[in-house]
Amino acid sequence: MEVKPNMIKKYNKPAYGLLGGIILPALTFIIYYAYSAFSVETELPLLDFIQTIYNKGAFTPVLSLCVLPNLILFFIFKKNDYWYAMKGLILSVLMYTILVVVLKFM
Repeated sequence: MEVKPNMIKKYNKPAYGLLGGIILPALTFIIYYAYSAFSVETELPLLDFIQTIYNKGAFTPVLSLCVLPNLILFFIFKKNDYWYAMKGLILSVLMYTILVVVLKFM
């Protein structure tokens, strides 16, 4: 089956980059939560886990590290010449950066 260029390029929109850039760090955080919370003997609910790492001062570093997988998405967009989607991805990274800065100095 031949893939038409127009079918692939329909995802080259800032909204898709923004959506991917917001969802990927959230999924990364959920994976981190599953690994951390369920590896110990007591299973913490998600909100208690967030409260615990926030009280220990580790929430902003964890959130910052959860944004790193966006680099993979960035290079995928770059390789496929999805320049408009990259704009949305960069916007999502800026949004996470502002969130981290605000949380850091609260």
